[in-house]
Amino acid sequence: MKKDKKQQIQKMLKEVNKLIKNIPDRQIPDILGDGILSDFLQSIVKPKPKSKAKKQNMYDYLLKNKNRLAILAFIRFAIQINYSIKGKVNNGIDVFVSPFHLQWFKDGVVFTQGKEGFKGLIGLYQNKKIKFAVAARDFKKGEDIGPNDFLFIDVEKVKKKLISKTKNINNLDNALKYLKSLLDNKENNEEKYQEFFTKYPWIFGAQYEKVDSHKKLNDENIPDFTGVRIKDKYWDIIEIKQPFLKLFKKGNYFNSSFNDSWNQTEGYLDFVVQNSDYLYREKGMLFDNPQCFLLVGYNLSEKQIKILRTKERRNPSIKILTYNDVLAMGKATRDFFNNLKTEKEITKK
Repeated sequence: MKKDKKQQIQKMLKEVNKLIKNIPDRQIPDILGDGILSDFLQSIVKPKPKSKAKKQNMYDYLLKNKNRLAILAFIRFAIQINYSIKGKVNNGIDVFVSPFHLQWFKDGVVFTQGKEGFKGLIGLYQNKKIKFAVAARDFKKGEDIGPNDFLFIDVEKVKKKLISKTKNINNLDNALKYLKSLLDNKENNEEKYQEFFTKYPWIFGAQYEKVDSHKKLNDENIPDFTGVRIKDKYWDIIEIKQPFLKLFKKGNYFNSSFNDSWNQTEGYLDFVVQNSDYLYREKGMLFDNPQCFLLVGYNLSEKQIKILRTKERRNPSIKILTYNDVLAMGKATRDFFNNLKTEKEITKK
């Protein structure tokens, strides 16, 4: 490369550096978003083609682009070293707190926390409180995710209400294995699942301090479960159906089984909204902005999942969970407990 070309590029980069340093933090996403950074990285080296028609030995790819890729590796190393903050939590345990690439909250910051930089639990620091995310559904690879796809759990409240009651982390694994065995054996007796969720309410993302089975709202309205939220002591409704209930008819239209289930949950929600004073005075149940979880279906097709999500958007107070979602939520909750445990909180065999 000619000397004047090199100097020209270096001068331009220095000017860009100065401009970026003076940009207010809130304006950075607008200026450096829209793929401009991706374009910059690809100007250093293009990613290895994923197409099978353009197969290339991975070592040949490294050799052909060794200097360009070394620059990218150095950038990654510099980011890893300089922007992942080491600290101590839980009686002196070392962790790394790192920035997260998605930021959903104007008044809070999303981060990762774990034993390595840029890995571990997804956290939220908001209003001087720290919460950690548990997956609220089963994600597919490459799928877009948003804040509604997670449950953000207040660590201190969960420690006080749930972790002290969870004596052995192996019990969480065993519960998940048992649920999976019911599904693998195509168990269609709804009572088996009723018993399971009564025994293991933590599987709903550790968001409830207690879950009651068949608690009467009145003589006509008796949902499968009502749960008291840890975060604010208000109640939600959980209605479950056996996982192999037929939900769709030909053409992927909802059949009567699903419509009956949906109408039932809407009826429960309407009742608690219209009768919140009565429920508080007579039952001691606090309902404010209640959510109803409708648990239906297992191993549905992507198209069927999309149809369920479309239906869900018509009533934001009803969240449809599949048994795949519950398994994913349960695994995430188990990992949450596992990451937060101390010797005094959970004794592991």
